[in-house]
Amino acid sequence: MTRPMRRGRVLVFVVLAAACGRSSSPTGPTPPPVPPPVAPVTLACRPPMAVTAMDDGVSVTWEVPAAEGGEVPVAVACAPAPGSVFPLGTTEVRCTATDRGGRTASCTFPVTVSRAPTLSKTRFLAFGDSVTVGIVATINPAGPPPYLLREVPEAAYPRVLQQLLAARYPSQAITVLNEGKGGEKVVDGVGRAQSVINANRPEAVLVLDGYNDLGLGEAGIDPAIAAITSIAKDARFRGARVFIATLTPPPVGVNRGLSNTTVTRYNAKLRDVARGENAVLVDVYEACAGNPNACNSDDGRHPSEAGYRRIAETFFAAIQRELEGR
Repeated sequence: MTRPMRRGRVLVFVVLAAACGRSSSPTGPTPPPVPPPVAPVTLACRPPMAVTAMDDGVSVTWEVPAAEGGEVPVAVACAPAPGSVFPLGTTEVRCTATDRGGRTASCTFPVTVSRAPTLSKTRFLAFGDSVTVGIVATINPAGPPPYLLREVPEAAYPRVLQQLLAARYPSQAITVLNEGKGGEKVVDGVGRAQSVINANRPEAVLVLDGYNDLGLGEAGIDPAIAAITSIAKDARFRGARVFIATLTPPPVGVNRGLSNTTVTRYNAKLRDVARGENAVLVDVYEACAGNPNACNSDDGRHPSEAGYRRIAETFFAAIQRELEGR
C-alpha cells in the first residue's frame, strides 16, 4: 500500500520540477539599442576681411559659417551680425554654434575698415606730342613710307591713366585731358601749352615731350629743355602741380629710333628741370629700361600698346605717392 504512494509523490515531484525549470528562462521585452554618441559641434570661421569706407564706417556683410556635428538643429549666430556698420579700425567678429543639447563651439575673425583713399587733385592735363596722342607704328610691307602710324585712343597713356585713377578712387570724379599734338616739337608747343592750361585750369599738368626735338640730334636738346622749363614755370604759376616725364628708351639691337645717348643726355637735363621747378619726376625711361623693345612699336619712337600702359602705370605711381591722402 505504501509503495504506490511513494511512486505518486515522486511523480508529482518530477512534474513540479519540470514546470519550475520552464518558468526560470527569461521571458521579458528586448532592451532598446544604445544610441551612438553625439559628435561634438565644430565651427570654422572665414578668413580676415578688409574693406574701405567713404565715411567713418561701412556696412559689412558675409555668409554665416556652417557648423558640423552636434545634435540637430544647430543654430549659428555672429556678433556683430552680418550687415552691421563697422567703424574704422579692426573689429573682432565672434560666431557661435549651439545644438539642441546646448553644446557650443565658437570661432572668430577680424574685420578691418580703412578709409577709402582720395586724391588732393582730380583734374589732370597731359601735354605732349604724338606719344601723348597715342600713336602706334607698324612696318609698312608695301612702303614707302617704312612705317604706318595709327592712332589707338584706347591705348593712349592718358586714357589708361584715367582708368587706373578711377579704379583706385571711385568716390571722386577724375578727368585726364589729352592735349597731345602729333608732329609738334616742344619748342613750338610753348604757346599752345599756355593756351590749353589757361583754358582748362587743370590742377596738375603732366608733361611728356621732346621726341620730335631730338630728331635733330644733340642740337635739339637745349632748346627743348628751355621749352620744357617754360611750360613748367607757366603751369606752376597758374597753381598746377607739375609732373615731368623722362623719354622712353629706344629699342636695342635694331637700327631705328632715337640715339640712346641723346635720349640719356636729354633725360638728365629733364631731371634738373624737375628739381629746379619743384616738379615731380616721372621716370618712364627707367620703367622701360628692363625691356625697351617691348615698350616700343616698330619705328622705335612711338611706344607699343604695352609701352603706353607702362607709361600710364608710372604716372599713376607718381600721382599716388604725391597726391594721395587718407
